Amino acid sequence: MSIRKIIFIVTAFLVILTFFRLLWLNFYTVPAHPRALHGELDLRNWESITEYSIPLDGEWEYYPGLFIIQDNDELHSTNEKREYVQVPHNWKGSGDSSSTYGFGSYRLRIKVDPLQGKTYGIRILNISNSSEIYVNGKLLAQSGAPSQEKQTYKPLNSPYTVYLPLEKEEEIDLVIQVANYDDPLNGGIVRSLKFGLEGPLRENINFSTGIVLIACVIYMIHSLYSFILFLVGDRDKRLLYFSLMILCVVIGTLSGERLLLEWFPINFDWSIKVIYLSAIAGGYFLLQCIRQQLPGMFRTKLFTPYVSSCGLLVLLILFLPATYNIKLTLVYTIVMLIPCFLALLIVYRATTKIDKDSIFLLLAGVAAIGSLIWLVIIMVLQIEMISYPFDLMIATICFATYWFKKYFHVLDDSQSLTKKLQEAAKQKDEFLLTVAHEMRNPLHGILNISQAVKEREKDSLGKKSIQDMELINTVGRHMSLLLNDLLELERFKENRIMIQTRDVSLHSVVEVVMSMLRFMTEGKPIELVNRVPKDFPYVSADENRLNQILFNLLYNSIKYTHDGEVSVHASIKDNMARISVRDTGIGIDEDFLSKVFELYAQAPSLMEGGFGLGLSICKQLVELHGGNMKVQSTLGEGSVFTFTLKLSNTSTQREVEINSEPMEGVKQQNAIQEVAVSSDLDNRRDAVHQNMMFLPIRILAVDDDPVNLKVLESIFETDQYYIYTTTSGQNALSMLYGREWDLVIADVMMPNMSGYELTSLIREQYSILELPILLLTAYNRVEDIEAGFQVGANDYVTKPVNALELKSRVQSLTNLKKSVSERLRLEAAWLQAQIKPHFIINTFNSIAALSRINLDRMDTLIHELSTYIRLSIDSQNTHGVAPLSYELELVRSYLFIQKERFGERLRIVWELDEGIEIDIPPLTIQPLVENAIHHGLMTRIQGGEVCICIKDKEEKVEISIIDNGIGMNLETINPLIDRRLDKQSGIGLLNTDRRLKQLFGQGLIINSKLGEGTTISFTVPKTGSKLHFNE
Repeated sequence: MSIRKIIFIVTAFLVILTFFRLLWLNFYTVPAHPRALHGELDLRNWESITEYSIPLDGEWEYYPGLFIIQDNDELHSTNEKREYVQVPHNWKGSGDSSSTYGFGSYRLRIKVDPLQGKTYGIRILNISNSSEIYVNGKLLAQSGAPSQEKQTYKPLNSPYTVYLPLEKEEEIDLVIQVANYDDPLNGGIVRSLKFGLEGPLRENINFSTGIVLIACVIYMIHSLYSFILFLVGDRDKRLLYFSLMILCVVIGTLSGERLLLEWFPINFDWSIKVIYLSAIAGGYFLLQCIRQQLPGMFRTKLFTPYVSSCGLLVLLILFLPATYNIKLTLVYTIVMLIPCFLALLIVYRATTKIDKDSIFLLLAGVAAIGSLIWLVIIMVLQIEMISYPFDLMIATICFATYWFKKYFHVLDDSQSLTKKLQEAAKQKDEFLLTVAHEMRNPLHGILNISQAVKEREKDSLGKKSIQDMELINTVGRHMSLLLNDLLELERFKENRIMIQTRDVSLHSVVEVVMSMLRFMTEGKPIELVNRVPKDFPYVSADENRLNQILFNLLYNSIKYTHDGEVSVHASIKDNMARISVRDTGIGIDEDFLSKVFELYAQAPSLMEGGFGLGLSICKQLVELHGGNMKVQSTLGEGSVFTFTLKLSNTSTQREVEINSEPMEGVKQQNAIQEVAVSSDLDNRRDAVHQNMMFLPIRILAVDDDPVNLKVLESIFETDQYYIYTTTSGQNALSMLYGREWDLVIADVMMPNMSGYELTSLIREQYSILELPILLLTAYNRVEDIEAGFQVGANDYVTKPVNALELKSRVQSLTNLKKSVSERLRLEAAWLQAQIKPHFIINTFNSIAALSRINLDRMDTLIHELSTYIRLSIDSQNTHGVAPLSYELELVRSYLFIQKERFGERLRIVWELDEGIEIDIPPLTIQPLVENAIHHGLMTRIQGGEVCICIKDKEEKVEISIIDNGIGMNLETINPLIDRRLDKQSGIGLLNTDRRLKQLFGQGLIINSKLGEGTTISFTVPKTGSKLHFNE
């Protein structure tokens, strides 16, 4: 921060502090009042005595070296020793005395009006160093024991209050006898006495005490939370030093206001020690706090001598008597002020060179030192005012503000670091997903080709060959589960895992899973044993997910077991099924046991590899079922993974059927959605044929992997399809020219040109209806789906694909393409003039996006689109006029579609008078609304508002379309309704204007201002507007 800016801030801060202190001083200053003169104070004519308490300052009678009231409470006449002195009064330098030691008497006669009140009070704050007060010759109170002899004298200088009940007395004879043999600096009445009626005096005392208490409470809150943070946090010494420094401020404040002496019976010697100890310790803790906060700005060479001097002074304070401690006041004060000014200098340097937030520390130091300076000014000028602790309160708040600023900076840094770590984790997951995608492509090719061969050659293959083909599919499918773990993890993170429970035979599932994994035991002396009883009760679970859980657990056990047994057990406890997978493998180290279910957790000593995801996914799946999972393991002996599932509610036990050929059971596991053709494809082939067009479907397939292309060729090898393949996006673009295609199937992840880029380039030539595009992707996240639709894809299929699903989607897209093409050919002459192609494209894009997001909104959008198209091509439009309601229905459908497309960018306002029934030319309002949206609003990023206003103007109806878009200048407006149509056939402004003029003699009125918006309006007369539709 620049020096000029620092000076400005500090100056403004000091001005504000000074302003509020002077305001405080002015507000609580007692108005002009009588002062004592020649030992008398006349208050009889001062009416404000009922509202204020006043200081008893002025000229008192003073009797040095004499107590004018002795033990018999009689007042001795000693006029020959009488002096007049100004109170407050310090014996040192008074008269011929240069010492503060000795004793004496003060006397003041106060004249009051009995009618103003009956009870008066006197508040004594500081009389050094013992005193007793007499009123009308009677001893009312004392502090310590004043005496003419030092041996019988007892020092105590604590505040006290005396109340004087009067009957009819008009004069108060006040005598205060004082003795001091301890304080070498002050003796006598060194601070003003407060006098007033009981009520105002009590209010003054309570207010002054309350202000100090509030300040101390605020100080203590800061001290406490700092100390608590020190204890519960990482033991940051800054917090400890700050807490102790504030505690010293509290003690110093209470001692300075002498409330500590009033509350606690501390003797005079310790009252002095407490003040000096709190001052020295406060300075030390302040310097330590700054040193810990700004270590780079602090010189250790200067700190060590200071610490040594503080330690020495503390010892002196503790062991020296009060008299000597008071003599060393100047030394103690200097040692206390050194850290204050040194801290101020260090903070100033830090603010200019290192940390601009240190300005708060600088302001705290300025406020504290300003408070000390004001204290000196008040003492020197003997200004009487209520305690003003706000400077120190503000200093404490500034100090705390600095720490809060630092805390928020650290919090921001932590959040930034967290964001970076999250980004790194996301990139890691993306990398793993990409790896999974690339590794799954060969698998999906193997599965599809083997399944296609099995079905195509099933009549010529032998039983053993068919079983081998089934084994290939079984092993391939369930080996892909290792890669599915990566994709499954993404679903867990996005909370997209759905559990569909039903009654499941645990024994059968275990048997099937073990059959899948027996290939892993080849070459190993390992036995897989299913110890789940055949008659074990059914469990309530998602069969696919249970299959996945057992597969991962058994796979993990076999992987880390080199010999022995891997078995599955089941029992019932607390109406829950307890399933255990036990192995005699290498076991798990006790230190790693608590981390075994964490993501990517792998024991550092294991060399078998893997992703470390399987067990974590298993645990999450079990918890989704309402169960729990735990592990027990002994290193070198084996492990036991146990999880619980709910038992089925079925009351009667069903027979469990074990398939004689376990591999057939694998085909029924719907959880594993692979690319292989479904076993019932032949049964559905006829249904597919019925929905296909008679003409062959021409498909262009693009994938960088020739194996994948062969798979697609095998799926679409029937006469219903003509499929052409290429491994390059560039080749695909060149193949588009010269031929007519019904569909493009493109893989998303390809080198040189991705599927997204290819789609975008195709869309430059062909619309979404002219050439549908189906993307093949390994991801099905919302972001990937949206990216595909954004570049113009019609649909997507997640790889590995299911052949029947792929054919169904291909049929849907090609049927849509052919039906739309046929309809466009039949209605081209009209629709091309009425509906802009990009409107249809955008609407279909919206429908395609909504089909994966919100089916209800998609249905509504389809309905409104159909309404819009129906009304646009209705023969009613060929008539001269149509009802207003007919036109408004078309406008509402159009606006609904546009609102769905543009969202919050488009705001629609309707202002329609009721009871208007007129006929207007068809397609008049809708083109104006379309013009306002596309040319007025949507050219801006923020969009805008369009208002459809229809007002009843007695004999005519005024229809206005108002937008707050970009507006137009005069040069743009004039040609809109003057240029000729030529060969254009669109329903635009010129067409609408001409039709209105033909019917009503008046066309469009256009008012616009560049940058503010446009209003296009026209009027329709009520008389003669009810024309026949066929006119």
